[in-house]
Amino acid sequence: MVRKLKSKSAGSSNILKQAQEMQARMIAVQEELKSKTVEASVGGGAVLIQVNGQKEVISVKLSEDIIKEAQDDKEMLEDLILSAVSEAMRQAEELAEKEMNAVTGGINIPGLI
Repeated sequence: MVRKLKSKSAGSSNILKQAQEMQARMIAVQEELKSKTVEASVGGGAVLIQVNGQKEVISVKLSEDIIKEAQDDKEMLEDLILSAVSEAMRQAEELAEKEMNAVTGGINIPGLI
């Protein structure tokens, strides 16, 4: 009976070590995601949004033409910006999931991303 407890304890220690290693790799991936970017462009390039892998908007670019058009149609510009941000966020989410799946082996860990 004592031997079984010891072997379970050793197994638990190994599992804990593996979990700590995975946690360290996940932290490293999250840091790397800060430097990776995705872009979304809408309106034929009129609005360009860049987002990093941690879903932070890092750049918004508007063409001169769209700024001129927005004087007469503000809602159109707002819709284009919203569409571009939504698409960039979707791409950033995909990127983060892909990077984390490489660490977790595809195991879904709630609240991870």
